[in-house]
Amino acid sequence: MEPQSSVLKKFSLHNRSIVITGAGRGLGLSFARALAELGANIIAIDVHDKPDEEFHDLLSYGVKTVYYKCDVRDPATLKATIGEAANKFGSINGCIAAAAIMTDKPFMEHTVDDMNASFAVNVNGMLSTVQICAEHMIKQKSGGTVICISSTAGHKAVFPQTATAYVCSKHAVLGLVRQAAAELAQHNIRVNSISPGPFLTKMLRSVIAGDPALEEYFSEGNAMKRLAVPEELDGAVGYLMSDASSFVTGNNFNIDGGSGCH
Repeated sequence: MEPQSSVLKKFSLHNRSIVITGAGRGLGLSFARALAELGANIIAIDVHDKPDEEFHDLLSYGVKTVYYKCDVRDPATLKATIGEAANKFGSINGCIAAAAIMTDKPFMEHTVDDMNASFAVNVNGMLSTVQICAEHMIKQKSGGTVICISSTAGHKAVFPQTATAYVCSKHAVLGLVRQAAAELAQHNIRVNSISPGPFLTKMLRSVIAGDPALEEYFSEGNAMKRLAVPEELDGAVGYLMSDASSFVTGNNFNIDGGSGCH
């Protein structure tokens, strides 16, 4: 006889509706694909007019999807957008806050405006996303799961890259996650973060194109001596978003090829 609750069933996201910011392309779109494969309905939010073509492939998993153009720096519009999605899909069961920007500028040239611009998206936009989604989960009395995307830049400098504002903002993400996890646990809402290392997204490819020496730097900066592909985050995202991680909150997962070994 088959067990009533197998390990595989714990990873199922069937009929759960997940908000993902920054989901129009890059890692956010990769997260959407992974969760759709596990049965989740996808509410994708990004600042671009339309997502990459690969977004439409999500329908092949038999889930519901919707894409909204919305800037996470605008809390009122973000709240209205997520509210519309909740009405459309019936609930909000989780979110991945992945929207982020990076300013590439030497430390001595960084300005307060540069810092404010990065924090507006990478921290304040994340705060709004988590608060709005949590508000729906609390109202539903359903609990839920939140994943915030930090970076290895949230744990160390990224020299020879020059990205002071980005580094500071990703450090701040880790603090946001710990505090949110502590306060939202009473509502059965779990909050964790993932800190990816160098993943070959379109953004990183463009960075390397501007400075080819960075490819060797990124590869040599981890124990596995290579760059990663977005699909290598699927397992962590699926685990943290599902019941398989039901006793995990306030934690950060480094997915970095062992950069901490160096």
